[in-house]
Amino acid sequence: MAGAVRGMRQRAASARAAQALQTVQDAVFAQTDAAREWHRSNLVIHGLRYCADLDLVNDLAPEGPLLDIGAAPCHMTAMLQHAGYPVVGLDLAPQRVAPLIRTLGLDVRACDVERETMPFADGHFAGALLCETFEHLRVDPALVLSETWRVLAPDGFLLLTTPNVYSLPSLARFLLGRSVADPLSEFGKLRALGHMGHVREYSAREVRRFVEASGFAIEWLDFRYDRANPSRRKRILNLAYHCVPRRFHRDIVLVARKIGSGAGPGLAPLP
Repeated sequence: MAGAVRGMRQRAASARAAQALQTVQDAVFAQTDAAREWHRSNLVIHGLRYCADLDLVNDLAPEGPLLDIGAAPCHMTAMLQHAGYPVVGLDLAPQRVAPLIRTLGLDVRACDVERETMPFADGHFAGALLCETFEHLRVDPALVLSETWRVLAPDGFLLLTTPNVYSLPSLARFLLGRSVADPLSEFGKLRALGHMGHVREYSAREVRRFVEASGFAIEWLDFRYDRANPSRRKRILNLAYHCVPRRFHRDIVLVARKIGSGAGPGLAPLP
């Protein structure tokens, strides 16, 4: 299956994804609230990833509602809705981006997914996205995956993306005596943005173990990197990516399925 994924990732964004991204960009650039700069910088950094993830969802062809976990700034939630999917976003503090939520008519609900059960019935969703969120979890990632399993229908998919701790940039930081992410900066995001920065980054093996321990069957796992960043440093890095095994690329991309309809992990929030 990895070969098929590789082909999906390398192709240009579909017209459907590009149109959805343009709709979000138009709405973001019309914003005048305090979150405007966060919106804009996030789209510059993540816009093409959003397109790639939407195209992956299109290929998975879900029949039913989707759940976007860790939704803010809600760009992916908006793109899924624009593409025609019924979608609910979950976020720690959706009020941070309330103007955009109102403008686009999004359904985004407040939930501290590491401390609370998700406010949905068992088996409600056809698919769930946990994209660039896993690395921000600082209390109980196992609860998040357990609850995701619970609210998915049998054979529902989990799309999880997260930075790869063994990527070339991370290895370079280790060699230079630096940590993967600056703790002062990452903890500072609690006040600056309202959520934790990168608590830690994971290896593919660690992500696989977490997901399988939560009752999912992994359909495929692969790696990718951002090919379109125009900076000189990124162009050099992209050339380096061509010369190394895929396991050193920047991001881990995983699709797993909920198999069966039993009790699952059944974890409760920590006291």
